[in-house]
Amino acid sequence: MTLHSLSGVAVRAVTSAMPERRVVLDDFAELFGAKEVARIAKSTGIESIREAGSLNTSDLVIAACRHLLDQDGCAAQEIDGLIVVTQTPDSWVPGVGFLVQQALGLPQHCLILNVSAGCSGYVSALVQAGALISAGACKKVLLCTGDVTTKLLDGRDRHVKMLFGDAASATLLEAGEGTFEFLCGADGSGREALESDIAYSGEGDSHTRASIQRLHMDGTAVMNFALNRVPQTVKALLDATGLTPASLDLLVLHQANGFMLNYLRRMIGVAPEKMPVDIDDVGNTSSTSIPIVLSRHSAVGTAQAEHVVLCGFGAGLSWGALKLDLRRTLAVPPCYVPEKAAQAAQAGERLEA
Repeated sequence: MTLHSLSGVAVRAVTSAMPERRVVLDDFAELFGAKEVARIAKSTGIESIREAGSLNTSDLVIAACRHLLDQDGCAAQEIDGLIVVTQTPDSWVPGVGFLVQQALGLPQHCLILNVSAGCSGYVSALVQAGALISAGACKKVLLCTGDVTTKLLDGRDRHVKMLFGDAASATLLEAGEGTFEFLCGADGSGREALESDIAYSGEGDSHTRASIQRLHMDGTAVMNFALNRVPQTVKALLDATGLTPASLDLLVLHQANGFMLNYLRRMIGVAPEKMPVDIDDVGNTSSTSIPIVLSRHSAVGTAQAEHVVLCGFGAGLSWGALKLDLRRTLAVPPCYVPEKAAQAAQAGERLEA
């Protein structure tokens, strides 16, 4: 693997947004039985997940963006680049990015990129955003991730139903003194290990339709891929940048499940306090899992976040590890988004008042 770098870029702020709706162990026990639910929760480290319900991906992404801009103070008109990473867009055409642009009032000259990517998507999108800024094409890029994966799950499959959750994130990048150093890779021969196909019907008539199929995951294949590829990639990045597991300030992996994360931590040789496991109360949120950790971690924005490595891995199969400095990054704690009926009720109450 070849080390690449981008200079003159900084992460200014990061936050996340989660649905208010929670699904807890008692809810799962009604479906799968208390004993089986307890066994799965122990291995995954997940005792509750967030479920979008009536919310779409755009609802969560827009909420995260507004939350970030409100807390950071950046004006929407200053943003000249927007990247939205999702596997569950509201519509096939146009992409979610155009909904976000309209809702936030971003300028018409804003470059919009809609990216279909999974669990490695945040790292690869950071590279895209960093490249735009480093090249001088954009001054401020708003990078968003978001998925409502629970809408794609087979409700009878306890292994995915108790694993995946819904959420979104927003990260603001701008020109600065920082450098991104990264390694990325992909192996399309493993694409069937984690996929959601599109089925087309009615070909040849005027009512052609397409439907997204349920999410399929070969858990064993994904586990074997992660245990082989992640330690190799992280160690290669550390070697190439002159770091060691001991000299790292923070290592944030895609939050796949608790068992895998703890196994990977031991393989890499990182101390528990330097590699957070922050998956409970939200679940595996694909490309949003890393920014959720960053938005909730006390080290971000302090001197203890100089040498930070992020590593995403998953659908593709794909992987990426990126080293960056987050000492000056504003970490905004997550906001929680009510379902649409609750939002309407709250709006009515405000009008009456």
